[in-house]
Amino acid sequence: MAIKLSDLFGSMDEAFNNPKLEEMFNKTKDVAENMSKKSAERLEISRKKVELLDAKAKLAKLYEKFGKLNYAKYIGDEISEDEIKDCANAIADNKEKIELYTVEIEKARAEFNESMANMAKKTKEAFSTDFNAKPEAEAEAVEVVEAKDVEIKDSDE
Repeated sequence: MAIKLSDLFGSMDEAFNNPKLEEMFNKTKDVAENMSKKSAERLEISRKKVELLDAKAKLAKLYEKFGKLNYAKYIGDEISEDEIKDCANAIADNKEKIELYTVEIEKARAEFNESMANMAKKTKEAFSTDFNAKPEAEAEAVEVVEAKDVEIKDSDE
């Protein structure tokens, strides 16, 4: 008795048109889309970090300029008070910008971490309900035929 593969597994059309399989594909697609969105959010956080680093570099240059102006004034060079005030105001503005970037980054990072945790929880729940669910119908008993039970006949006989 020969057993066909389709007798064991059914037709492949039935397997691929299975609503559970389609639901699993949809859930997997949703997870992939969410991960894509999360990558974009993470990229935005990285962009803000770059802006923060630029602001810190600019602040360092402003401090250097402020120090040079004050030293030049100290040794007796003609330095206008307006130039020193402008530099001090630029330092204050830049420090505010750095503080704003730091707050934005921390807020975005906290939101990102919270949304990732929620997404992981929802994904785990979505997939675990499928795997922990009881099968709707028990599989039929299948007779397994081993190779030693099959008689091979020569076609020449």
